[in-house]
Amino acid sequence: MSNAVALGARTRGLRVAWVAAALGTALSAVAVLVWLAAGASVEPPARDGRAWALAAHADAEAGRWVAAAASYEKAVAASRKIAADPGVLCDWADALAMAQGGVLAGRPTELIERALALKPAHPKALEMAGSAAYERRDYAAAASHWRRLLPQLAEGAESRRALQAAISRADMLAAAEPPPAR
Repeated sequence: MSNAVALGARTRGLRVAWVAAALGTALSAVAVLVWLAAGASVEPPARDGRAWALAAHADAEAGRWVAAAASYEKAVAASRKIAADPGVLCDWADALAMAQGGVLAGRPTELIERALALKPAHPKALEMAGSAAYERRDYAAAASHWRRLLPQLAEGAESRRALQAAISRADMLAAAEPPPAR
């Protein structure tokens, strides 16, 4: 098969995957992720928020943080439903943070706060809000966010023990240091 024919088949296949994604089939989501993971460079339709979110997820899975953040932004701009999904907002914040060297300050924190405004008990938003507060040395706020997350973790789970240890550490640091000025 020539390169032009292979590219044409790949592009047609990707278009079919986008159409299927727009129709909402689970198989289409897998097809889009497979195509994107294979390095597809064809962008989803501008108004297809779900397709942009899938593209963002695929980029994040591949460690392409800048591209993932840009795709999440397009997904949120294209769809009110996606813009109101705290999970997507947290994933976008995560991609932005990774793109800026793992730092949650700035836009990532704004997105986390937006996610918490939509769903105050969202687990990833609470975890990230605690991490953002800890990063800015506001240990009391970090412990507060993490305490709200703690009941959502299974008794005896390693993640629960790790979070309890983080809360203890934040409490100890909060007692030793005044909170930072905002």
